[in-house]
Amino acid sequence: MGKAQKLFDQWVDNVPKDARVQDVKTFLNAYFPGMWNQKGSSHMVIRCDALKPFPDYQPYGEISVPVKGGQKVKGFYIKQLVKAVQLLKELGDAE
Repeated sequence: MGKAQKLFDQWVDNVPKDARVQDVKTFLNAYFPGMWNQKGSSHMVIRCDALKPFPDYQPYGEISVPVKGGQKVKGFYIKQLVKAVQLLKELGDAE
C-alpha cells in the first residue's frame, strides 16, 4: 500500500485539523496526476474533467486548496479532496 493510499484511508476515517503540504502533494500526485498546480505558495488548484458534472466543482471541475502559512492545509479542504476521490472511485476514474 502506497503512502497516498494510507493518507486516503486515514483521512476518510479521521479528517485532521491540518495536514502538511507535502502530504497533500503526495495525495494529489497519486489521485490527480498532472491535474494540479501550485503557483506561488498560497493555493493549489486541481482541475479534473471528470468532476465537471458535479455541482460542487462546476464549471471547470476545479478545487482550490489554500495553503495556510505555506506549510499547512486545513481539514475542510482535506475533506473536499477525499470527497472528490470518492466520487472518482465511484465513476471508476481513480485507482
